[in-house]
Amino acid sequence: MSLNEVYSVLLKNKKKSIDLVFEFLKIPCLAAQNLGEKASINFLERIFGKAGFNCSTFETKGFAVFTAELNVGSDKTITFYDHYDVQPVNSELWESPPFKPNIRNGKIFARGISDNKGEIICRLQAIKAYREVFGKTPVNIKFIIEGEEEAGSLNLGYFVENNKEFALGTNLCVWEFGAKDSDGIHNIYLGVKGFLYLELKTDTIGTDVHSGRTQFVDNAAYELVWALAALKDRNDKILVPGFYDNISESTEEELQIVDNFNLREDDLKKIYGIDKIRLGLSGVELNRKFFLEPTSNICGLWSGYQGPGLKTIAPHEAFAKVDFRLVPDQNPKDLVEKIRKFWDDHGFTHIKIVEWDGCEAVKTSPTNHAAQAVTRTIREVSGHNPVVWPLAGGSGPMDLFPGVPCISIGTANFQSNAHAPNENIYIEDWIEGMKIIANLIHNL
Repeated sequence: MSLNEVYSVLLKNKKKSIDLVFEFLKIPCLAAQNLGEKASINFLERIFGKAGFNCSTFETKGFAVFTAELNVGSDKTITFYDHYDVQPVNSELWESPPFKPNIRNGKIFARGISDNKGEIICRLQAIKAYREVFGKTPVNIKFIIEGEEEAGSLNLGYFVENNKEFALGTNLCVWEFGAKDSDGIHNIYLGVKGFLYLELKTDTIGTDVHSGRTQFVDNAAYELVWALAALKDRNDKILVPGFYDNISESTEEELQIVDNFNLREDDLKKIYGIDKIRLGLSGVELNRKFFLEPTSNICGLWSGYQGPGLKTIAPHEAFAKVDFRLVPDQNPKDLVEKIRKFWDDHGFTHIKIVEWDGCEAVKTSPTNHAAQAVTRTIREVSGHNPVVWPLAGGSGPMDLFPGVPCISIGTANFQSNAHAPNENIYIEDWIEGMKIIANLIHNL
């Protein structure tokens, strides 16, 4: 018995794997639209139950969390975190219907194929092939598959709080995303940035007012713009007192990794259609800004009349959505309180924080045993060293799994279009991803 035999089984079952993921992809599951939960749970219960897993469904106030477990009595456990919901679609922008999977030029196209249904089937098929050859896995296996990741993982914390032994009793959590870059090199992520999201509103006057009378009233749009402008300066320094207080100093090892990281600046310029990186940064200075500093960003801003023709008014309402990407040791709740006090102290008491959400940054040390095992596994299967990111640029609910090494790997490519029209993965990358999972289980 060998891993090569497992790889042969994976190739033999290639069509079955494609048929299985096609069945899954045909289920539109959108938490924000309350669509597809039951069909998705029924599908997961059937395929994991048929594969010999002990399955459970944990009900929440929103979409249920599905779990599956293979307990072989090992002292080591691998947990896979995934989600069965997908992003909304604009079908007019797709070359083929988003919920009717299609194969073109060696790629599968469908909503959810890279984010994240394709990964679920990839991981399951790898485990099934391994058991077909070896009889059982050498480590215990767990799956935690939620249905609200694309809506902010609203109830995952409730699940973890009520299932701590299951959720936290593991040696490694393989997270839900990862991709190859434009050179075909695997990128893996040892953590995610934290996140703070604010929805804002101000209504300074009772009704829209003729713009010839702006001397008498506070314009809601101006008031909100001034409040947002007060948050940071043109060099991106956030001006809220205490915003940087809890950020710990990086170790020499961490700085070495950050300073030597290749952000592929020329690629970034091409992708974003720019001549230079913001503020003219490059090299070590840019790396440290990206990995070690928090950000403040306006996601959306609207007020007043936006239709055709003229309508000269001072608007009475203004709205905005703002997000902050956080680095380790920053706490979203603490920062909300500091932002609130900052605005109050500067005369912006009328700016209402209608709603906020957030999570803390999480990172795993590159010297961690599990991190080294993942890196070694990808090197053995793909023949190259992966690019190891200290933190992903995005965020996720890793902070709900304290003490657990969370490492993100996946089968997407640099043009997989997750969250965008024509989402896709290469079938060969997907099969290689199965080999990586089988190898990781074997060697951990």
